[in-house]
Amino acid sequence: MCSRRHPLPCRDFDYHYKLVKNFYVADKTLPKIHINDTNIPVHLEQMLQILIREEQQQQEQAKCVNPEDVPDGTPSDPRESSAKAECMEFVLNNRPLDVLVELAANDAPPGARLVILNWIRRLLSCMKSPPLGHASLFQPVQKLVELCNGTLASPYEKEEILFLETVAGLVRKDSILVNLFLKSHHHSAQMLASWKGVAVTKPPVNNPLFQSTKIEYDSRRVSLIKEEPSCEGGAGSSVAVPDLNEGPAELKCDCDDEEHFILFDAIVSYLDSADSTIIVRACEGILILASLPTLNKSCNAIRNSLSRFCGMIADRLATHCQQIPEDMDTGDIEDANVSWGLIPRDSEQPHFIGRYQLTSFLCWLDYCDCLMKESPVIADELGELIRNQLLVSYIEAGLLGSYAPFMLVLTAKIIKKTQSKTLLDEIANWLIGEGDITSINGADCLLTILIENAHENSDLLLQTLQFVESLLDNPHEKILHGMLFLYINNRGYYDLGATRNMQSWSDEEDNRERRRGSADGPIKSRTLAPHNILKVINNFLLLLPRHIMNDSAGICYEEYMQDASRHYQTWIQRTEGFNWPVEAVWPESPLNSPDSEEVPLAKPKPRPTKTDLNEIRCGDSGISEESFYEGPLLKLLFSHVKQMSCQPYELNLAVIAILSKLALFPHPYLHEILLSPEVPVAPGATTLWSVMHFLARQLLTEIPRVENFQEKIAETGKRLLANPPLYHKDCCEHTSSEEPSPEEEEDEINDPLFESIVVLEEFCKELAAIAFVKYHHATE
Repeated sequence: MCSRRHPLPCRDFDYHYKLVKNFYVADKTLPKIHINDTNIPVHLEQMLQILIREEQQQQEQAKCVNPEDVPDGTPSDPRESSAKAECMEFVLNNRPLDVLVELAANDAPPGARLVILNWIRRLLSCMKSPPLGHASLFQPVQKLVELCNGTLASPYEKEEILFLETVAGLVRKDSILVNLFLKSHHHSAQMLASWKGVAVTKPPVNNPLFQSTKIEYDSRRVSLIKEEPSCEGGAGSSVAVPDLNEGPAELKCDCDDEEHFILFDAIVSYLDSADSTIIVRACEGILILASLPTLNKSCNAIRNSLSRFCGMIADRLATHCQQIPEDMDTGDIEDANVSWGLIPRDSEQPHFIGRYQLTSFLCWLDYCDCLMKESPVIADELGELIRNQLLVSYIEAGLLGSYAPFMLVLTAKIIKKTQSKTLLDEIANWLIGEGDITSINGADCLLTILIENAHENSDLLLQTLQFVESLLDNPHEKILHGMLFLYINNRGYYDLGATRNMQSWSDEEDNRERRRGSADGPIKSRTLAPHNILKVINNFLLLLPRHIMNDSAGICYEEYMQDASRHYQTWIQRTEGFNWPVEAVWPESPLNSPDSEEVPLAKPKPRPTKTDLNEIRCGDSGISEESFYEGPLLKLLFSHVKQMSCQPYELNLAVIAILSKLALFPHPYLHEILLSPEVPVAPGATTLWSVMHFLARQLLTEIPRVENFQEKIAETGKRLLANPPLYHKDCCEHTSSEEPSPEEEEDEINDPLFESIVVLEEFCKELAAIAFVKYHHATE
C-alpha cells in the first residue's frame, strides 16, 4: 500500500483502484447496472494512463543517465527498475489484476468482461516493457486466456480475440514466454530465475534435479547438461557449472500426454466463429505462434495442440473443396484471385455459381500454404494431411472420373497458388510417387496417366494443357524429371551415325572438352551456345517460304527479344538449385576412364513399327527398350504441332505456349530436342524442328490451292492481332439452325488453315529469339 511519502501518481493510482474494487462492497443491494453506466471505466482509464506515463518517465530518465556513470551490476532493463516505478510496484505487490479478472470471469457488473479485456490488452500493448514475467501479471493473463473460448457464443468475441492476439505478439517478441502457457514448464530453473513471484504448483516427474519443489526464485541459476529431447524418461540428468559464455541448455519436457498449449488452443477455437473478421484475427494469432522458432514438438503439450490443429485445418480445407460445385464455369476458377487475408470477400466482385465455395477454399488453401512457409514445425505434418485428405481422397478420384475437366482446372489453380516447398513436395510425391528422382517409374505415376488420357480424349486436351502449364510455371525438379527428362536424358533422339559422318553443329565429337565443363571457361554451355547460332536462327525464320508469310520481311524477331530475355532470367531463377547438367553428352561406359582418348557412345536403338508397339516391353524407367520414346508430354505436344492446320486457334496457342516455356528452360537435352534444327535425328525419333518442318510442308501444299491465299493470310493475321477469336470446340460447328452458304462454309473450313500459318510464323520468331537469348547468356 502506498504511504504518504509516495509521490502523487502512486496515491492517484491507489485512489482509482480502491474506487473500482469497492464499488459494490459498500452496498451489495445496489442494482446490477451496466458497467458503462458507472464510473469504473473512467477510473480504469486513469489507472492505465498513470502506468503508461510512469514508464515513459522511467525511460526518459534512463536516457539522461550516462552509461559510464552507472555502477557495474546496475540493471538497465526497465522491468528491473521497479524500485523507482512505484505504481508498477504497487501492481506487482497488491495484484489488482486478480480482482479485475475475477470481475471479468463473473461479468459483474454486466459488461465488465468487455471493459477489462480491453484494459488489460491496452496495458500489454501500450507499455514498452510490461513485466509479464511476474506472477502478478502473467497469472491473471493466464486465467483470462482460459476464459476466452471461441466455441461458445459470446458477445465479446471481438475483444477476446484481440486480447489473445496481443498476448501472442508478446510471446513472439520474447519466445521464453511460451512457457507461461505450458503449465508443466513453470518449475524450470530458467523460468524461476527470470520470473518473480512464481509458486511451483506441479513437481516435475522426470527430472531428479527438481525433486524438491521448495526453490527460491532468487537462487543461483543452474543449467542442465543437454540431453536428447524427450517427453518420457529423463533419469540421469546432472548439474553443470553454468558457463556465462553459453546460452541456457535445453530443458527436457515433463508435460503429461493430455496437456495442451493453452494460448494456441484458445486462438484456434475462434476459427469456428460466424464472423469472418474474427476468423482472420484468429488466423493471424495462429500464424504468430506457429512460426515461433523456439517451438519444440518434443514437448507433449505443444505437439498435442499443433497436431490437433493440423488435422482440423486439413479436414476443413478438404471439406471446402468438396463443396465447390463441379458444374461451375472453369473460367471462373482461372480468374479467381483471393488470399486468406481478404476474408471478408469483396462484395463488388461479380457473382457466379460456386463463387462463395471457391473463394472459401482458395482462402484456406492460401492460409495453409502460408503456414507451411512460415512454420517448419507443422509443415511436414500439415503437408502430409493435405495430400491424403484433399489430393488423394478427393481430387484424384475426380481427375480419373467423369469430372476430369473440372478437376484438372482446379488442380492447376492449386499448383499455381502453392508457394511453400513442403506442399509442392507433397504434390510432387502425389503426381510422381515417393522416393527420389532415381526411383521414378514414369509409366505408373498419376501424372503420366493424366497426360495420356488427353491423347485419347480430346475433351480433356485444353484442360490438361492448362494443368501442365501450371506445373511449368511453378517448377519442381522431381515433377519435371518424371514428365520430361526421364525420357530424353538418354539422348535417344540423336542419330550418332550421322554425327560420325559429318561436321557436328556444336563440336559434338569433342566429348572430352565438353566433359571438362565449359561452364568454367568463357562459354558457360556449348550446347546452349553453338558455333552456328546464326544458322540455327535462320532455320526458324526461313521455315516458311516468303509467299505464304503474313510478315513479308520474315526476319523481324526483335519484338520477341525483350520478353524472351526477361522470361529466361525468370526460369534461371526458378530452376536454380536443380541438379541439371550443363552440357548434352552421351552416357559414358563405366569401364572407361574420363581421361580416355575416346569415349564410347550409347547408340539409340531403331524405333519399332506400329505393328511392334504392342509387343514392346518397357523397363522401370518407362522408356522403351527397343526405341527412343520422347515421353507422353512431348509426344502430345509434337502430335498437335503436326495437326495445327486443322485445329482451333486457342488450342494452337495453348500448345505453343507450353513449348515456348519448355524452350526457355536452361536444360541441355531439352534445348537440343526443341531448339536445335541441325541435330541429326535418329530414325523414327521426333524433335520439335522435325514436326514443324512436316507442318510447313503440309501448309505449302494446301494453301496455294486456295484462291487469293495471300490476301486471306494478310486478313487473318490482321484479324488475329486485333481481336483473337474465342475457342470453338468444333471449327465447323454453327450456332444458327440455318444451313451455311457455300461461301460461309468455305471460309469456316479455311480459317484454321490460315490461322495456323500466322501462329507458326510467330512461333518461329519466338523460338529464334529464345535461341539467341540463351546463346547470348551462355557466352556473356
